[in-house]
Amino acid sequence: METLFSRNYVQREKKSLVPTEKGLQVYGLVKDQKIADVAMTAEWELALQKIENNEGDAAAFQQDKEQYASTITKELLQLSSLPDKLPILTCPKCKHKQLLIRDKVVKCPDEACHWVQFRNVCGVHISIGDIENLVHKRKTSLIRGMKSKAGKKFDAYIVLNEKAISCFQFEIGKTKRK
Repeated sequence: METLFSRNYVQREKKSLVPTEKGLQVYGLVKDQKIADVAMTAEWELALQKIENNEGDAAAFQQDKEQYASTITKELLQLSSLPDKLPILTCPKCKHKQLLIRDKVVKCPDEACHWVQFRNVCGVHISIGDIENLVHKRKTSLIRGMKSKAGKKFDAYIVLNEKAISCFQFEIGKTKRK
C-alpha cells in the first residue's frame, strides 16, 4: 500500500482510499490484462498451501510464475504509454517551448525561461485538466481542500499573473501569492 501512496496512485480522504487521476489512468491501461486478474491471487494462495502440505510441486509453481512474469511483461510492453495521452502545451512565460508534463511538475525545458508549476499544491494533486486551464485560460477551476501551512483547509483558484507566476485567487476576490 505504501508504494501506491508514494507513487501517487492512491490517496487518503478521511477514512477512505481514493484513486488519483494517475491511478485511474494506469488502471484503464491494465484492467483487461492478465496483471489485473484478481483470481490469480486466490490461485497462488491455493498452490502455495498445497506446496506447504507436500501436495504440490514447488518447482512447477516457480516455472509457472516465471512464465506468468514473461507473459505480463510482454503484454505491458505492448500497451500505449501514459505520456502519449498528455496535451501539448506551450510555455505561458516564454511562449516558445512545449512544456514537459510530469507527475510532480510541469516545466519549460528552456533553461533561460525556468517556468515551473508543481502539480502538488498545498496537499492537492493538480489534474491535467487544471494544468491545461492554467496555461490556456491562466486560471484553474476552483481547487478544494488545500491545506495551509497552519493546517487549515481552504479553497482557491490557481492563477497566473502577468509574469506567469502562480498565485492563489480566493472566491471572495482576495489574491495571495504562493
